[in-house]
Amino acid sequence: MIDSSPPPRWRRRDSAAIGALLIAALATRLWHFWLPPVLIFDEKDIVEQARNYLLGLPFKAVHPPLSSLLVASSMKVLGVNAVAWRLPSVLFGTALVGITYLLGRRICGSRIAAGLAAGFVICDGLFIVDSRTALWEIFYLTFAACAYLALFTFMQSRSKSIQRRALALMGVALGLGLASKLLIPAVTFALVMAFVFGALLSESWSSPRTQTPAKAQGSVLILDLASALALVGGLSALVYFVVFIPNYWFGWWRGVGDQLAYYHQEFRYQIWLQTSGHPYASRWWSWPLMLRSILYWRDDRFFPDSPVLAIRALGNPVIWWGVLVSVPLAALKAIARRDAAMAFVVVGYAGYLAMWIPISRYQFVYYYMPSLYLGFFALASTVVECAGGEPGSWEPVALLTPVIAALVLGAGAPYGLGIAAALAGAYLGLRYYSPRHAGMFVSIVFVTTVFALSVYFFPLWTGAPLSPAGFQQRMWLHGPGLANWI
Repeated sequence: MIDSSPPPRWRRRDSAAIGALLIAALATRLWHFWLPPVLIFDEKDIVEQARNYLLGLPFKAVHPPLSSLLVASSMKVLGVNAVAWRLPSVLFGTALVGITYLLGRRICGSRIAAGLAAGFVICDGLFIVDSRTALWEIFYLTFAACAYLALFTFMQSRSKSIQRRALALMGVALGLGLASKLLIPAVTFALVMAFVFGALLSESWSSPRTQTPAKAQGSVLILDLASALALVGGLSALVYFVVFIPNYWFGWWRGVGDQLAYYHQEFRYQIWLQTSGHPYASRWWSWPLMLRSILYWRDDRFFPDSPVLAIRALGNPVIWWGVLVSVPLAALKAIARRDAAMAFVVVGYAGYLAMWIPISRYQFVYYYMPSLYLGFFALASTVVECAGGEPGSWEPVALLTPVIAALVLGAGAPYGLGIAAALAGAYLGLRYYSPRHAGMFVSIVFVTTVFALSVYFFPLWTGAPLSPAGFQQRMWLHGPGLANWI
């Protein structure tokens, strides 16, 4: 079985860690999440669809309806207000942190790495913003994380009953993901099933030789592959179509033909989008560099020198640039150590990006979130290995690079370069005497910078007031062209 080593045994420290992480996540997601009390960015689409479900009125939908149905359920209980339409995102965004900790224990085999990966979800701006607004991303990402967790449970268990339950959970999670967002969850399905097949093939090749003829063994393998696909695919399809039942219940669709017409209409709409543009559009290659942010909301009722209130889809720069340098290191680990978990991270990261290469319609930076999420595990692994301080390793250089870039862009050339030079000098001095302490120093500096920047950018992610000077200080990239945060 691929990567059959089990995760660390669950102990009290795990319960304490996941509890602390959930509290921190809930605090950042709940803090004044009802402000502004108006629809921002694409909330108008998902909330309008939710209202139409509550009223039984037909509407044109771009995405499958699960996200709208979750918002509609909240609005049914709490009324039509900002608390109601954003609360599902808050709850899912908080749950994603706990799932990430559980998943990190299996992918990285380390409690510390699992805590770091979950901490990156807490401290990243795009995950904070989308966990506080009624948008699609946080829903399908949470279902994808559940599918990944089921996949690694399947891969790391030798019990057939546990494997069957994992496949069933996988099918349900994938179906819910497919019902939450158009197109992107299809990559999730392909990624997960590819590693399910890989695990079954590996188990077949590594099993002890028996007197059973090779032809019979091949038949058993084919049966196992077909059974896994039937169970996961069948449950995914069932869950997906169940989500569309309200469309039939209200009489908007009278048969499968109407549902097929919906797909045809959506295909034509996506073709039409290829001829249009958007001021916040950006290409896939620019996302890991975080060259273009998106303004979700701004309070236009301002006077000169009055506070700036805005919500901007902007990530934590050190996390994003740390992921960018950590994924290649994860690829090297996957090859050198035959590490299936790191291979999954790298293949998934690349696959979610590659899907956008042939698509010519305008694209947004939040399409990078599925890749970024998997990149958190590569980054967490890099930080942990850097703290180990192995001589000659690339991890310290990889982690110092984004920190230095952030210092130069944030503090300016004289001060930023001075601090960066001091950090580099301290690292080289420590490395001469103790590589382990040098690696620990770099890891601590990196994690401290991540936390400091999350506090620094938090007003931009939550719409808290900033002075005009404070706002401009946070716009590290500005001016004409793609590299523009304004």
